[in-house]
Amino acid sequence: MMRDLSKDPFRFSDRGSPEPTWNGGPLDSRIKVTVFDCDGVLFDSREANVHFYNHVLQHLGRPPLRPEQEDFIHMHAARDSLAFLLGPGPLLEKAWDYCQSVDFRRFNRYLKVEPGLEELLAALRGRYHVVLATNRTVSTRQLLAHFNLDRFFDHLVTAADVTHPKPHPESMQRIMARFSAEPREILFVGDSPVDEQLARATQVVFAAYKNPALQAHFHIQHFGRLKDLLVPETET
Repeated sequence: MMRDLSKDPFRFSDRGSPEPTWNGGPLDSRIKVTVFDCDGVLFDSREANVHFYNHVLQHLGRPPLRPEQEDFIHMHAARDSLAFLLGPGPLLEKAWDYCQSVDFRRFNRYLKVEPGLEELLAALRGRYHVVLATNRTVSTRQLLAHFNLDRFFDHLVTAADVTHPKPHPESMQRIMARFSAEPREILFVGDSPVDEQLARATQVVFAAYKNPALQAHFHIQHFGRLKDLLVPETET
């Protein structure tokens, strides 16, 4: 049975969620802004993130990441990740200063664009506002340009653009204000508990990407599925 999400804007479904619906209509009947996380959604970037932080740690004479640290650095902003790894103090400031000088392009070769992404973004153009909300900072714009994805986005909100990065609601609140959008008019695609927390805090529609452990309005494993939901067949 389909759930009428409009009666409870953020009543999550668990694993194997039903088809998303608004008053019995298709998902695209209310959505006007589509928001994407970057790492883990646009890109399979875990390997690149591990290489980057190991590079910084090596520069500081510290041992490489432990497996249990990798999940944290994959989800959080750079300064928060460095604080998690190094603790407060002079070493953190030294690491942060060094990060400002790193050429992030050296890690692009470890990134993989998620299957079906370009086809989805091309189909969304002109129909929805397309936005990126990420805990990346200065590397974001060059990364999108490197993979020729910048042409698809109407707006970017990075950790460098806000006082409080995700999961704080500031980034999504900025998007709401910019596009005069209510929470139910925004679809947010994320892959991590940080994204789930942001969606909960702001009451937007949340699609969990390749992470069945998250609570979300619905789950997707491939962007072709999201394209089918958002773009009527007659327009593809």
